[in-house]
Amino acid sequence: MLQVGDVVMQHAADSAHVTRAAIQPGLSAVIVPLHCSGRMPVTNGTTIGAQDAILVPGGMEFIVACPDPQVWGSFALPTAMAEELADLSRDRHRDAMPGVLDMTPEIFGELSAAFDAAGRLAHEAPSALIAPGCAEGLAASLKELVASALAPGLGTEPRGRAVREAMRVVRAADEYLRHNISHPIYRDDLCGAIGVSRRKLHDAFVSVVGMTPPAYLKLRRLVLARRALRAGNDGERLVKSVALSHGFWHLGHFSKDYRELFGELPSQTAAATHPS
Repeated sequence: MLQVGDVVMQHAADSAHVTRAAIQPGLSAVIVPLHCSGRMPVTNGTTIGAQDAILVPGGMEFIVACPDPQVWGSFALPTAMAEELADLSRDRHRDAMPGVLDMTPEIFGELSAAFDAAGRLAHEAPSALIAPGCAEGLAASLKELVASALAPGLGTEPRGRAVREAMRVVRAADEYLRHNISHPIYRDDLCGAIGVSRRKLHDAFVSVVGMTPPAYLKLRRLVLARRALRAGNDGERLVKSVALSHGFWHLGHFSKDYRELFGELPSQTAAATHPS
């Protein structure tokens, strides 16, 4: 178990079982079956698919039947935060749960990697979270992951006046980013700074930039990570601290994304900048 900001992550393996439980009032939970060795689990009579998740509100009882061993992960977060991240009203949020979230392969892969990384952090390097910027960066990126799981597939094709408004939103976002050039910025930072909803920011970036705000900001964080690697002088520990402080949970995925963008590994950037 690992707590990052207001979100508590759990990552565990269970044998076949039937569980009757309820989430604590005031919290909501996203439960993700990560790997099943045979038949998929059934929750309140609904079979959970291989890339699905279960969304359960605080205080609601649910029954999970796992006919075979499985590895699972979960997020527990304040219900108010879940409602905000899903862009749902309280009534709609309450009526919709418990429910099944049909995630894209990309989102499911990112969640799986985050659970794997959280497990390693909790057991191997819990002190990493007290390093400057690490807890804050990981909390912000985790919040974006949960938002993606709760509300996948957002997107519109604006026309006319909506196109002009989308351009205005992107220009305002770009202005804010240019004035905070040295800091990792996340989706909610942008929403608060320019005064728009998460959905409006999403639609504007998809229509104007051709990618979602988290994807765009991830590229920006990779660029900032490269700058930090060139400025530091602590070898492999530098790579790890730079990744965590820029919101990258999984060092393997960070290295892969970094190499795809820059043509070299983060360790190579650090070594080239500060040869031994």
